[in-house]
Amino acid sequence: MDNIGINIKINGEQIARAGFNESHYVLHAMAAFARRRGRNDAFGFHVGGLDSDANNHVDWLKTTLNLGDIVTLEIVKGPFEPPEPRQPPVVSEEDQLKYELELFYRLKEELKDHIKD
Repeated sequence: MDNIGINIKINGEQIARAGFNESHYVLHAMAAFARRRGRNDAFGFHVGGLDSDANNHVDWLKTTLNLGDIVTLEIVKGPFEPPEPRQPPVVSEEDQLKYELELFYRLKEELKDHIKD
């Protein structure tokens, strides 16, 4: 079986050769830009996928990009580099509480005109 994958270069540097040897899979490469109120802009690039047979999400690359970076994607046949299994994020209880409180106060401010005393 000749599975199709993606060869990734950033600024001419070989980064990864992502793809699956399994029968059923989803492979994606995605660039995303976020501009959020009160936070720094973020421009990221992610290559990952799903081994549908094992129902396992994996990653080859998660990185940030800078203005002017050149990302080259080439559609290729195998062989591919093995992916890294996704690890659940490690968040302390204190950090989780901090995140939830920040979210609460932000939503409270955004929705103050809709809250009745």
